Amino acid sequence: MAKQRERDRFDGYAVELFLDEDNDWLAHLVELPGISAFGPTPEKALEELDAAWAAAKESYAARGLEIPVAPARLTDPEKESQLCVATDDPRLKEK
Repeated sequence: MAKQRERDRFDGYAVELFLDEDNDWLAHLVELPGISAFGPTPEKALEELDAAWAAAKESYAARGLEIPVAPARLTDPEKESQLCVATDDPRLKEK
């Protein structure tokens, strides 16, 4: 279970990660844009997004609601999350 958790911590949802105008990293679930987090580094933003996603799942469960299934998982249950990074930061661009 831990290996699966590390491999796909966002349950098949695509994650967008970008540097905002205040130089903070913002991460959100593409299909659930209300679930987002930010941090001073990409890693911290992803850690915070992990906590936000866990809290959202707890909220669904507490209200007796099903946790939404990522659209990609509806057709392929083994589909892993995708990470998209958008930035103008030259340190992160491919050379």
